[in-house]
Amino acid sequence: MYRPALAALLALLCSSALRAGEEPPPYLYPATQAFRQSVAEAHARGLLLTDYHIHIRGGMTPEKAALRQEASGIRSAVLENLGRDWPLSNNVALASFIDACSHVRADGRRLPVGVQVNDRDWHRQIDPALLARLDFVLADTMIMGETADGRPRRLWLPDVTIDEPEVWMEAYLAHNLRILDEPVSILANPTYLPPCISNRYDELWTEDRMRQVIAKAVARGVALEIQAGSAYPKPRFLKLAKHMGAKFTFGSNNFDDKVKDLSRWFEAISLLDLRPGDLALPDKYKPTRTD
Repeated sequence: MYRPALAALLALLCSSALRAGEEPPPYLYPATQAFRQSVAEAHARGLLLTDYHIHIRGGMTPEKAALRQEASGIRSAVLENLGRDWPLSNNVALASFIDACSHVRADGRRLPVGVQVNDRDWHRQIDPALLARLDFVLADTMIMGETADGRPRRLWLPDVTIDEPEVWMEAYLAHNLRILDEPVSILANPTYLPPCISNRYDELWTEDRMRQVIAKAVARGVALEIQAGSAYPKPRFLKLAKHMGAKFTFGSNNFDDKVKDLSRWFEAISLLDLRPGDLALPDKYKPTRTD
């Protein structure tokens, strides 16, 4: 359970270590001049930076996310994977996760709590009361079809092969649009491609295909994620999305409690000249049930 007095003590110890010139804990951003300058420039634009993609796994905890927020000025939002064969595989586990995270405070406020959904029927399996308690729902398009043994096909795995990319791309585009019809808040890794065809990005992600994804996201009120360390989406997509009125969020997509390099966030802020109206608002960012 989260104890405010303990959190305050840890924050004091962290700040003392930084003053003494020691390395910060791995879950805190390095206190470099370049990082502080990038955050200050974002704040000067009026941007409230929130990391909506902090998984509670690999040693990462809601308490560490709270300390990260207080030390950096970048708001933390926590989530975990929901679905069959994933950490939150049923409503009991989901309720326990929400309860545990909801006790944690950063800067006097509770952390936003969400899920990353991995099954396409998730919105029919989740208890509506639990959906209402979530602050956001994040999805990506990186699971599509089935393997030879009948398991969901995870497109990021190195053994994935695609024989006819153009034919597959039409099915994949439809997959993207179906996911955007779900009651989700954020689409992570938009325009992702499996490694076996990633070198054909400009050929396969035509402007027409990109426009269809962006238009559906705008119509459905789904924000597009700019992720630290990810090549997706490419600048061409980001510029088109900004032009078409899309909203954006930021994410890190961690696998442990170590911070990621946020250079891509700050590069996108500059590239797109992002202003407060271009970002999804955390306090009003609720998934909408559609069934």
